[in-house]
Amino acid sequence: MFFEILFFLFLGILVGIIFGLLPGVHPNTIVILIPLLASFNLETPLLLAFIVAVAVTNSIASFLPSILLSVPDSGNELSILPGHRMLLDGYGYQAVKLTVVGSIGAVILCAAAFPLLVVIVPFLFDSLSNYIYLLLIIIAAIMVFSEQGKKKLIALALFFASGIIGIISSRIPIDNTLTLFPIFSGFFGISMILLQIRNRVEIPEQHQKEMYVSKGLINSSVISGSIAGVFSGLLPGVGASEIASLASVDRNKHAFLVRIGAITTANIVLSILGLWLIGKSRSGMAVVIEQLASIGLEEAIMILIITLISGGVAAVCTLAMAKKSLLLVKNLSYQILAIIVLLFVTMLTYMFAGLYGTLLLVVCSAIGVLTNVVNVKRGVLMGVLMLPTIVFYMSQTA
Repeated sequence: MFFEILFFLFLGILVGIIFGLLPGVHPNTIVILIPLLASFNLETPLLLAFIVAVAVTNSIASFLPSILLSVPDSGNELSILPGHRMLLDGYGYQAVKLTVVGSIGAVILCAAAFPLLVVIVPFLFDSLSNYIYLLLIIIAAIMVFSEQGKKKLIALALFFASGIIGIISSRIPIDNTLTLFPIFSGFFGISMILLQIRNRVEIPEQHQKEMYVSKGLINSSVISGSIAGVFSGLLPGVGASEIASLASVDRNKHAFLVRIGAITTANIVLSILGLWLIGKSRSGMAVVIEQLASIGLEEAIMILIITLISGGVAAVCTLAMAKKSLLLVKNLSYQILAIIVLLFVTMLTYMFAGLYGTLLLVVCSAIGVLTNVVNVKRGVLMGVLMLPTIVFYMSQTA
């Protein structure tokens, strides 16, 4: 059994890396494989080894295309903003490294704090689950009113515009598992690519020396990001993206990248552990496990062990791929590469989401460009998820 577990663990790492590097292919799409996984009748340890490894590895590897190519994945779309700026300043590798450090820090902290989580998480869930919409309203208010002067009104308008798109998109005849691909690609990916093509942006020579970031900043960002990831991983409607929107208020780009890495990975880990801690599934991965296996204390401990192993391997692989990718980008015309990515994302959108998805991509790209032109932080565009959630939970309490 030991060697079988190792096989499925490393198979999951491989699949997670592939999912992480492919633009728009989120690991939650594994829900469509439930019938296939069920047909294999895998024992619980083998199933956990594979699925948890896929989830954790993807949460780390997916920052690479987000930062280097401006193509986001759900949960890390905001990493594009400071991450790509660092790439254009010659610190692309360091930007990826900061997110990896945040992710690994969250993995270690979650494992070390496991006994505390067992006590605190169920209590927090019971105490806060009825106030989801209030939490989101507070987060939205902080995002909007962190802007200066008249830009507050523009930020508010953009928040509601993106929120209306979120409400309307649920009524468009597109598979719900694919709707966010054209939305996030438009808001945070295609819009930036279009501006880069217009401005003839080229990737500069990348610095070889390590960039100094204080241990205090890293430690504080890992801790705050991990705590935020716990909330986002367990409370319905409060995902990594919404919490990351709050983090985007932070003006320190180094702290932000570490924090968003921690948020994203802690969100994944806690959403899976939530099957045992609160008896609820909070991600596509957790849904698969919920339908195919039961989770107890022994399985929860195994999840933490798999998380530590897969996280460590994914970190090493992601950093190695980042160095090779930067060498590749350096030897290519970034204008040509940007056009290729634009066409690739558009083609994927049309293939998987059809004409409606393509129209959604165009509209969201236009709003993303407008947000950049008026110099408002694009975190407000996370209203696409936040406003529908606020409306839903307010209607439940009415």
